[in-house]
Amino acid sequence: MKEEFEFYIRHSTEINKRYSGKHIAIVGNKVVASGDSAISVLKKAKKMYPKKKPVLTYVPEKDTLVLILHA
Repeated sequence: MKEEFEFYIRHSTEINKRYSGKHIAIVGNKVVASGDSAISVLKKAKKMYPKKKPVLTYVPEKDTLVLILHA
């Protein structure tokens, strides 16, 4: 999961532009599936990479505020 997280951070500008408002699946260093439903994205990713654990995330739209709370 570390590799996928680092990929997302390094390429966040391009990912945000291309996948705004979509669910995405990342395997290794690439986005392998995207769509409106997390379940459909997971199914696509697992079909393409059955032995891998894809990392799923939602790419917020441009005007979405994301709050992170630290305990």
